[in-house]
This record gives sequence, structure tokens and C-alpha cells, in this order.
Amino acid sequence: MITCHSLSKHYGSLKALDELDLELIGNEPTGLVGANGAGKSTLFALLCGFTRPTKGDIKIFGKSAHSENLKGRISILPQDINMFRSISVFHQLCHFARLQGFSRASARTETERVLSLINIMPLAIQYPETLSFGQRKKVMLAQALIGKPELIMLDEPTSGLDPVAVNDIHLLLKQLAADHRLMISSHNLGEIEGICQQIVVLNRGKLVKTTSVGELKRVSQCFRIFLEQNAPSNINDIFKQINNIERIEVDIKDSRKIQIFCKDSDANTIQIQLMNALHQQQISIAEFSKGTALADEISELLRNDN
Repeated sequence: MITCHSLSKHYGSLKALDELDLELIGNEPTGLVGANGAGKSTLFALLCGFTRPTKGDIKIFGKSAHSENLKGRISILPQDINMFRSISVFHQLCHFARLQGFSRASARTETERVLSLINIMPLAIQYPETLSFGQRKKVMLAQALIGKPELIMLDEPTSGLDPVAVNDIHLLLKQLAADHRLMISSHNLGEIEGICQQIVVLNRGKLVKTTSVGELKRVSQCFRIFLEQNAPSNINDIFKQINNIERIEVDIKDSRKIQIFCKDSDANTIQIQLMNALHQQQISIAEFSKGTALADEISELLRNDN
């Protein structure tokens, strides 16, 4: 789907992307993650042909990013929402459809299709300045769907939205993934985990790792324990009889806080074993929670890369 070879983009002395080698195959939704300044938005701009690389090359579906052959096959939902004032939503979308080569009549039909798909037909007659941020974001998503593009890139698709709007967008993206290749840049790892099947981790313009979300979650359970008292110095020995524990981390500033990372296994059984081990040592638990460790795994990748 996407191949980048020695891809670099420099702005003066700033290396937004630095000798990036990347290969993405298959149709799975792909998450793009990394800290601010990692190069995510720059990569999107290069893939869309908005800017040209300082060096290196890009191939999308085997074609150069600036190839006429890609017209209508890729689209983007940018993080920043820009629309023309005093022009109705319907006429704006018709305009973008015409730019893709639709006739006047077919542009109207296509605009009605994408508005219905996003379930925002009532917004068609409104002007952008009357819309909320979330409504404008949905309109721009409708624009990204004009012409049924094969690849849709979404830059922070739910940033700034209220929880209800976030849920609506997530449900929609899961539906779109059946017919489109999605590439999502987001700081919301729950979003990435819930929608994407493969993940690309960037750091300071370089590729850290490309893998499946499932593989990255090789440590699939993360137990967080908050004790009533400081953890004893032999805390590792207390848990050593429990199988599948990969590592134990005690907070340096507050030893009452412990994180325990485990391999794929029966989470409920491990939870009981952990609680029993502490009870036998007469160590009281104030809080106990469990969840996936995707964020922790990505953080560790970035720490090791630095």
C-alpha cells in the first residue's frame, strides 16, 4: 500500500522526517503514533502530495505520491478544520466533487451520498460559521469520502470532540474500515487500539517499529495496585511463584504504587493470585485495577529509542 525509502523532510536545520524507511501492506486499518514532533503530520503531508520530500521517495499503490494516477484514490481528514464562510455545506461539498471530475449532476448525487453516510444531511443547508467544531469535523470527514477513495488518512479525527461525538466517529470509522484503507494519526491510544490492526511508531522523524497491535500488546495485561503502605523491599519475591509475570515496576516516588505486566494468560486467575500473595504477607490493598498495556508498551519503545 505505502512504501517510503530514505524519506526525509527538512525545514532548515529541523529534520521533521529523517531517512524514514516504511512499508505498509494489506488492507488493515493502520495507526500512526508518536510524541508531538515525531513527524506524523509531515508524513501525511508528503503522502498526500501537499509538499515534496527533501530526499527519498514515496510510492502509494506503486505510484509516486504526485502521480495523476492517484487522483481520487487517496484523501485526508486534516486535524485543522478549514471551510469557506458564507457558502453552504452542500455547495462546498459539491465544489470538491467537481474538482475530482464529477459532473454537476453527479456531484450533487455524490454529495447527498456522503452526507447520508455520515448521517448529517440536516447540515447541508447550513453555513460553516453556524456549525460547532464537531459538526465541521463530520462535514470534513464527508468531504474525505467523496469519490470512494481507497486510502483515507485521518489526522487526530476525534481531537476536540465531546464524548458522544467521539463515539459516533469511532463507530463510523469501524464501518468505513470494511471498504476503505484507513490510516489514523492519534494521541488517543484507546482509539488506535479499538480501530486499528497494525501500528507504526515514529520518534523524532524516524521509524521505531511497525507491527500489529496484537503483537505490540505481547504484554496484554497490566495490573495497577495501590497499597495501603509502602511496598516491602522483597516485593519481587512475594510474586515470584506466579507464572507469566514479565516485570514488576514500583513507583520511585511512591512505593505504594505498583505496576505488574503479564503475558497473555487468564487475567482473572492472575488477579486472584496477586491478591492472595499480598494477603498472605498481610499487605493491604487500597486500589486494584487491570487493563491492556498498549500505552505502556509504546512508552517503553520510545524510551528505549531515546
